[in-house]
Amino acid sequence: MPVRVVVTGGLSDDTTSRLLASGEPDIALDWHSERRNAVCDVRMLRAHLPSAPSVECDDLIDVATAIYLADIAVQRGFREQWVRDIQLTIPVRRLDFWQESRVLLNRLLYRLARDRFQVTFVQRDRETEADSGSAAPPEPFEADCVCLLSGGLDSLAGAVMLLRSGRRPHFVLHNSGNVTVAKVQRQVIATLNKHWPQTACYSVVRIAPDTSRRQALAYPPPELREPSRRTRSLLFMALGAVAAAGQRATEVYMCENGVLTCALPLTESRLGSFTTASTHPQVLSQFCALCDRAGLHVQVLNPFAYQTKGQILEKILRPALGVREIQQTISCWAAGRRYRQCGGCIPCILRRFSMLAAGLPDEVYEMDLLRQPQQYRGTDAYTNLVDFLRQAATIRSKSDVELLLEFPGLLDLQTWGVSLPDVVTMLRRHSDEVYHVATTHFPALAKLLHDTNRGEQ
Repeated sequence: MPVRVVVTGGLSDDTTSRLLASGEPDIALDWHSERRNAVCDVRMLRAHLPSAPSVECDDLIDVATAIYLADIAVQRGFREQWVRDIQLTIPVRRLDFWQESRVLLNRLLYRLARDRFQVTFVQRDRETEADSGSAAPPEPFEADCVCLLSGGLDSLAGAVMLLRSGRRPHFVLHNSGNVTVAKVQRQVIATLNKHWPQTACYSVVRIAPDTSRRQALAYPPPELREPSRRTRSLLFMALGAVAAAGQRATEVYMCENGVLTCALPLTESRLGSFTTASTHPQVLSQFCALCDRAGLHVQVLNPFAYQTKGQILEKILRPALGVREIQQTISCWAAGRRYRQCGGCIPCILRRFSMLAAGLPDEVYEMDLLRQPQQYRGTDAYTNLVDFLRQAATIRSKSDVELLLEFPGLLDLQTWGVSLPDVVTMLRRHSDEVYHVATTHFPALAKLLHDTNRGEQ
């Protein structure tokens, strides 16, 4: 059954009554009224902009916020119930534009989340004041580009690359309410300010569920929320596009290593939304097309599409920052839900291989999966590791033609302006890094890699 989600904030009482005449929604979203069950605090972002955001920008933030909150609120099921059917109604100021762009937006959401999103729009008929939140800085900042900072290694590398090249970035950070990630983001800001003082500005935007008010609308509790959050990158890109438009800049940097960017599923069972596509070239291209139609002429750029995570560490971060400054970042998918980085999710596994490949010291994880893989046999972490190693072995052993037959999704990258030979070269470098780390640092892992390559694990 479809899950019906309706955004009631921004609508008058009469319009809300008419909208709900056909029945109560499964979930109502509001970040404006006294009954709000979410917060959307963009005051710091607005204060840093030399010019006020346009109506199109305000709508883009509202649309991306609604999609993000709906994504969190509707939990995925198992097996056949993994793909969700979400009917989302959003009030907007430019109804004509969004009705004309609805098909493009739904296609973008399908590529990003692989769910059946059906977004419809109604005319917004009530303006509201900005939500309360943290104090905003008093003056704007003249930036020449925008860079999205997540608290991870790759986004930090993008920031370092821009600052070392003399750019004046406007950094945008999203606070989702995760205390661990927020702490890491503050540390990253402090590091960049220490090395490059007064050459950038930082806008922390808080967008998250919030049911702390006594009269708040119902919203699923944390244990019933969806953790995958594939649409977060859409929210991130929307914030970046709004910042760029307000700065009269055209470049928005969303930095991610090439291995995750090309979004190869580790196995056939990880097709669709089991594999993240947050920086896939198709997603970036479709989002830019949506912005272009709205008159926001921005480019979302990923300068690391042809680089492994190990290369990013070795060529960009190591020459500029200390080991502790690099290690203060966080990559774990379960950040905030564990005492430290888990060591068993795909981002943790990729991070650990990459750090060692770049010659950096090994880190401490909750589980020492690479040193003692057999100890975790039968767990999701062990399955993740075997799938990760099997993919690296496949990339290493196949010819270019065989590799394209094994991973036909690579061919789609050409449609979106990506050099296929450069992607294949990057993937082979990634495979070499995996083999080097396994055979150099972890005897038990090297044996598992050998057995995996022979089909024994």
